[in-house]
Amino acid sequence: KTAPRMEDDEEFGVSRAGSSSEQSLPRSSVIKLIKDVAPDDFKCAPDVHALLNECLSEFLQMVTMQTNEASSKEKKTTLSEAHVLTALRTLGFDRYADACEGASGKPQDPKAALRAEKKRKRKAQQSQLSEEELTRMQQELFAGARQRMEAERSGVGDAM
Repeated sequence: KTAPRMEDDEEFGVSRAGSSSEQSLPRSSVIKLIKDVAPDDFKCAPDVHALLNECLSEFLQMVTMQTNEASSKEKKTTLSEAHVLTALRTLGFDRYADACEGASGKPQDPKAALRAEKKRKRKAQQSQLSEEELTRMQQELFAGARQRMEAERSGVGDAM
């Protein structure tokens, strides 16, 4: 794995001033997240914290890059909620985008919200896949997104 170039960071609006060469979330935030979602009797090895932190950082970086791309396509200089939602959907995270849209606190069209809820329930019922199959599919989506991100990065570097 090669280290990201500073030109790439500036292109995507990432500042590395005062940070280590790898961007990551605060360790305490990752631990709190694990505690919030895991059962009370759950124990987690320290190396799992680091692995989850790396996964979260990769996910955030992919969403951020796609959000910047959505904003650039519209020739906007300010990222908006719509750009983030577009990025999530482009990366194949429709369910997360729908959940974010619902949690934004903005009033939704009640008919559209009802249709979205029915669609989510229908998809869940139609899914006959096991937990392992869903996990494998999710990992494949992450791998594909990572490949697209790396291809875009190498394309940006070639243009300079």
